[in-house]
Amino acid sequence: MDQGRRAFLRASLAGSLATQFGFLSDISHAAAGSIEFQPGAIRFGTEIDALVRLIHATPRDACVPVFLRRFESGLTYQQFLTALFQAATQTGDLHQIAQIYGAHRTASRVPIEQRLLPAFWALDRVKRGQDLDRRMRSLDGSLPESARAESALRDAMDRHDPDLAERAVVAVARAKGGRYAMHRLWDAAPRNLSQTLGHLPIGVASSWRTLEAIGWEHAEPALRYMAIEISRFRGDGTFGPNMDRVAAALAGLPGDWAATRADRAFTLELFGLLRAGQTDDACDLVVSSLVSGRAKAGAAWDAISLAASEVLFRHRTGGNVIGGNLVHAVTSTNALRFGFDLRQDDRTRLLCLLQAAGATADYFVGATLRAGRLRDMHLIEDLDASADLEPVTYEQIFATLPVKGDSRGEEHPDERLASDRACGLVFANIQSSGADREFERAASGYLVSKAFEDPHDIKFPMAAFEDASKVSPQWRPYLLAASVHALHGSQSPDNPILARARASL
Repeated sequence: MDQGRRAFLRASLAGSLATQFGFLSDISHAAAGSIEFQPGAIRFGTEIDALVRLIHATPRDACVPVFLRRFESGLTYQQFLTALFQAATQTGDLHQIAQIYGAHRTASRVPIEQRLLPAFWALDRVKRGQDLDRRMRSLDGSLPESARAESALRDAMDRHDPDLAERAVVAVARAKGGRYAMHRLWDAAPRNLSQTLGHLPIGVASSWRTLEAIGWEHAEPALRYMAIEISRFRGDGTFGPNMDRVAAALAGLPGDWAATRADRAFTLELFGLLRAGQTDDACDLVVSSLVSGRAKAGAAWDAISLAASEVLFRHRTGGNVIGGNLVHAVTSTNALRFGFDLRQDDRTRLLCLLQAAGATADYFVGATLRAGRLRDMHLIEDLDASADLEPVTYEQIFATLPVKGDSRGEEHPDERLASDRACGLVFANIQSSGADREFERAASGYLVSKAFEDPHDIKFPMAAFEDASKVSPQWRPYLLAASVHALHGSQSPDNPILARARASL
C-alpha cells in the first residue's frame, strides 16, 4: 500500500475543506465535536417538544439562522437530531424518516467543521414536507389488549388493515417496548419491494438505526407510521415464490448457513444470474447452495451487492433516472441486509436474503434490461481493465463528474463518459493505494455542500458505503467505484442551506 499516496490524498482534501467551511468551525466544535451519543440521555418531554414546535413554526428560509443561534446558545447535536426525527415522523412521508439516519451517518464521516450541514439539510427537507401540508393524523380508537396485541398486529398485516396495524403496534410497544415492536415489523417489511422501491424495509431499518442513537423512548410515531405503510401493501411478484422457498428450506438449513464466509466462484455464478435478470434461477441457486452447505449467506450478499451496484454502472443514461430511481437497488438491498444481520430467526433472515435477490434480478435488473436501458458492460471485467489508469487526486476526480441536480438527466453522451472515467479512476486509486476511506470522506465532503432536495442525495451514499464495508474485501473497490454514478462532484452548485449558513455567520 502506498502510504505516501494515501497521505497526499488526505492532505489535499483536508486543505480544501478547511478553506471552505472554516466559518462553521467554532459552532460545530461546540455542538458536534463528538457525535457519540449517550443512550437515553435525551428524554421526550417539554425540551424536545419545544424544539419540535420551533421547527414547525419557523419559516423554511429562516430555519438555518434560527437554529444556528440555538447552537450558539448551547443546543447540542443530539437534541437537534432527536427533535428532527420527531418532526420528520409527523410529516407523513417515509423519505423524511429515512433521511435522518442518512444525515447522521454522513455527519459522522466528515470533518467537524461540516457536521451540522447534513442535519440542516434534513431540517430543510422536513420543512419542505410541512409546506406540502403532510401531517400524521391523531391516534384514534381503542388499543388492543396487551395480551393479544401481537396477534392483532399479525392479523392487521394479513388483512391489510392500516387502522388496526397502527393501534396494534402501539399496544405492542407500550406492553413490551419500542425495540420489540419494531422487531415485529420485520416479519412483514420484506414482502413488497418492486411496487415500493424497497421503502418498507428502508423505513424500518432507518427508524431502527436512528432510534438506537437517540433513544427508544422516541419510537412511537415511527412505529405508527411504518405499521400503516407496511400493512397497505400485499406481497410483490417475488414474495409468494420466495415464501415457498423459505418454507421448504427451513428444516434443512445448516447451523452456520448465515455465516459471512466468502466464496468467489459462487459469488460470480450468482452474480451472473442476477445481472441477467434470471430471478427464479438465482433464488433457487441461493436456497440449494445454502441447504447443501456449498456456500454461506455472505457469498450470496456479495453477489447481490455487486448486481445492485452494476445497475447504476450499466445504465444507458445518467442523472435523475439513476439518482431518483435506480439507487433503490442499493438502498433497498442495504436495508434488507440490515434486517438480515439484526434478526436471529431463520425464517425472516432467509426471506430478507431471497427478497433482495429476487427484487434485484426481477425489478431493478430485469425490468431495466427489458426496456433496453442497460449497456453491454460488465462491472468486474470493465473495472479490472481500469486498474492500470494513472491515479489522480480525488479532488480532480470529483471535478470531472457532471452536474447533478433535481430532475436533471445527463443528456449529452460526454456526461455519461465523464462518469465512466471517474468510476474507473476511483477504482484505480483504491487498487493502487487502498485509499477507500479517503474516497468516502471526499464524497461525503461534497455531499454536505451540494446535496439538493432529492432525498436520495444523502440516503444513497450512506447505503452504498455501508454495503461496501460489509462485502468481502475483494469486492469493496467495485462497489465504491460504481457509487460515483449517483454522487455529487464539484461542478454541482452549492445548496441554498450552505449559503444561508454563511450569511447567518
